Amino acid sequence: MIMRNLYIFLFCLAYAAATAQNPVLDSLNRQLPQLRADSVKVRTLHELATNYWWNGYDSLARQTLTDALTLAKQVKDARGEIRVRLALARIEADYLSDTKSAHATLDTAERMAIAIHDLSLQGQVLLRRAQLYVNIMAKLPLSRQLINKALTLFRQAGDIQWQAQAYNEIAIAKMGEGQYVEAINAWLQARRLQERIQDWKGLRATLPNLGAAYVKVNRNDAAFACFAEAEKVAARLNDELVRIFILGKKAQILEKEGKYTEALPLYMQQVKVYGERHVPANLARAYANAGRMYLHLKQYDKALSYTTLSQRTYRNTVEKSQEVMEHSAQATFGQIYLALNQYQRVIPYASAGLAWTKGVKEMRPERTEYIRQLAEAYEHLNQPAKALYYYKWYKAEADTMLNDEAIQKATIAGMTYDFEKKEQAGRLQQARQQSLIQSLENDKLNQSRNFLIVLLVLSVGILSLAFWSNRRLREKNQELRLKHAEIEAALYQGQTLERKRVAGELHDSVAAKVSALKWRLEALDTSQLDLSQQQEHTRLLEQMGEVYEDIRTISHNLMPEILEKQGLQAALIKLTDTLNVQNRTRFLLEVDESGEKIFGKTAYELYAITLELVNNILKHAHARRANIVLQRSQGLLTLTVQDDGLGINKAQSADGVGLQNIQSRLERLGGTYLISSREPEGTCINVRVPIAVHA
Repeated sequence: MIMRNLYIFLFCLAYAAATAQNPVLDSLNRQLPQLRADSVKVRTLHELATNYWWNGYDSLARQTLTDALTLAKQVKDARGEIRVRLALARIEADYLSDTKSAHATLDTAERMAIAIHDLSLQGQVLLRRAQLYVNIMAKLPLSRQLINKALTLFRQAGDIQWQAQAYNEIAIAKMGEGQYVEAINAWLQARRLQERIQDWKGLRATLPNLGAAYVKVNRNDAAFACFAEAEKVAARLNDELVRIFILGKKAQILEKEGKYTEALPLYMQQVKVYGERHVPANLARAYANAGRMYLHLKQYDKALSYTTLSQRTYRNTVEKSQEVMEHSAQATFGQIYLALNQYQRVIPYASAGLAWTKGVKEMRPERTEYIRQLAEAYEHLNQPAKALYYYKWYKAEADTMLNDEAIQKATIAGMTYDFEKKEQAGRLQQARQQSLIQSLENDKLNQSRNFLIVLLVLSVGILSLAFWSNRRLREKNQELRLKHAEIEAALYQGQTLERKRVAGELHDSVAAKVSALKWRLEALDTSQLDLSQQQEHTRLLEQMGEVYEDIRTISHNLMPEILEKQGLQAALIKLTDTLNVQNRTRFLLEVDESGEKIFGKTAYELYAITLELVNNILKHAHARRANIVLQRSQGLLTLTVQDDGLGINKAQSADGVGLQNIQSRLERLGGTYLISSREPEGTCINVRVPIAVHA
């Protein structure tokens, strides 16, 4: 239980350290809790694990991939599950601690990729399997076959990104065989593909490896150029391990130049970082490089110590069943003991290394070094027969290496000439392209200038036409407004004359006849009538009086003389005075006397609206008090009629004739009205008309 808690604590500590140092990891970890359990979350977990792996946190990477695998199975994300399995196999290729499980994982991924007919994923499975074989001498031919098959599948699928990855693996294999020129060509092909699709993650591996290949052929300028580009990509991806890898390659250049004192601190930086990040395979090589520097500096105790660390670390990275050897450390042991004159101790190290490399073409440089060590050791041990045997063998191997080096140098010289020739042709082509581009730009500028001139002329013409048309339209609108005003004035004048005529007829004819009829009824002798007949006579007289008063009121309201002569304000004052004499409802009037008096159509329509609203109050509201307010404000004339009666039901009043009459009158004036009522607290009707137009 204590060990389990300790493991959890260390895991959390590693997680905190990783995210604190890397904003990409921090960003991905913040996204995860917000994502639903679906394929998007699987991809995010996969990306997070990849970044953990790049930064050397392999245990976090494995755990994150395990979580992603579980989720992919739950949500049935087949492609996501395959990619996660491929990532797990890739991490195992660095360790070789459990290759059986890695191959089983790839077997499952291959079946799934075939089932969904995804050629690219099938190729990725082959590539990952080849990476598991690349450190096992007996499996190297199979590894190459798998890489070539994978490249064929990537081409069929049209997957440029993974074609570049396949070229990268081909280049690594060629480097192992000592075919540096072919390796460079393969990496250049990978670089072209990756730059075309801006695959920064792929370039993080291709550029440093290409630089390392240039170091092998003594093209240090080209190597440093690649390292500079690789450092830019590493900074873009926040990848510390790529920067440390480049540091090691710079140290190799210094080592080749014999600057061991300057190379040693760079190798020690690798030891520090790979140790902190727990990248055992790289740490083993870094130990071996440091041991070799101490050997050159004749500090044999430190050389032996670091070489031993290299061998032990490499041995601990692989599963016990694998027979593997770190040849950098193995060869350094022999060199140390030769320098210490401990010749008997040289023989077991050199013999073991020779047995491992015998018959393996790719290991000729290491094999030659082991043979040289054996020849020198047997010579000092006074065993001339064995010494001669190994010297002859060494000469044969060395001659072969010299021939290979001569061919390699000739190829490199040709490649250098081709590179320089291509660069010169490229510069000439670039100058021609720049000249052509400048010419095209000048032509384009001239075309653009001419187009802009034509466009300007057209714009001026269109604006002139629009201005002229707008002016003509304004003139026409003004004429129409004048004619409309004339028509309205004539219509209002005609209506006024007609109202006067009807009012005169009602007053002079109809009212006179009703009055005469009333007098005749009053003149009747009712003494001979019984009581019921006398009562009926009285009711008739009362009704005749009401009819007479109604006729007089109608004739008066059709065109009140005071409205025509003194305006709306005076007419409303007289109206309220009349209402307060005859009715129980008390009417209060508030009139804004500022500005001109209101005459004409506006005055008549508002007066008629007031009559309609007053009539509604008298008939329906049963109010004790009513207010009539007439105000001017911001070009509007506002009429407000408010009472404290029973209120009004808007739903029932909407279809009423009275409100329809008010609506039609306001439409003629271009006005609006608003009713606010809270039963039984009274009603307030607010009428607004634009006085500037109609007054």
